[in-house]
Amino acid sequence: MRIKSMAVIAFAAGVAISVSGCDPNTSAGPATTTPAAPTTQPGASSPGGIDHDGPGAGAPITTTAAGGIDHDGPGAGAPITTVAGDGTPPKCVTGQIILDKGHGGPVGGDWFLRFINNSSKTCVIQGFPGVSQTNGATGDPVGEPAQRDQGPGAPTPSPVTLTPGAAAQFEFITYPKQVNDCNALRTNTLRVYPPDNTESMWLPWDSLICPSPQRMLVVRAVTPA
Repeated sequence: MRIKSMAVIAFAAGVAISVSGCDPNTSAGPATTTPAAPTTQPGASSPGGIDHDGPGAGAPITTTAAGGIDHDGPGAGAPITTVAGDGTPPKCVTGQIILDKGHGGPVGGDWFLRFINNSSKTCVIQGFPGVSQTNGATGDPVGEPAQRDQGPGAPTPSPVTLTPGAAAQFEFITYPKQVNDCNALRTNTLRVYPPDNTESMWLPWDSLICPSPQRMLVVRAVTPA
């Protein structure tokens, strides 16, 4: 009987060992992994410095004149406000100003022409106008265009702020006596480009001018009127 009892105990132990070896929680089968979901770090920016996923996406944006307009950042398609980078008004464009003949200076052939802000918005004008004598408002220059006077006695280009109705002036100088020494050509128009503009303005201007390459026109920088 003792030998039979020991045989039963040994059999039971073998069964227990066999069962524990089939535990599915401890099997060493192939591992299966699940890819981690992509994450977005708070404040992370896409190339170009535009945050497409951060707070405020979809809100209207404000751009600066120096930085250009953001077409792809938050709020694309929303109204865009453009302001000068330093908080100053934008430059004056041809469509918002008018050209006035102004008045003559103390010397013959010397004129102070004026740009007048004809809009309801303040703007800034700075630099040298482009001036030439032509025949017709869109005519090509006859003779040489005016040279910029940047000598010691000439005004230094500086910003002039024009509120609605305000004016800036620039000096335009001709040397009429020179026409006695050349085969002068007659013109009927003065064509003027405001500083930093590609659209011109004009005034009736019946005058003579020497043909190229002789120069007889001078223009100075815009100053407050």
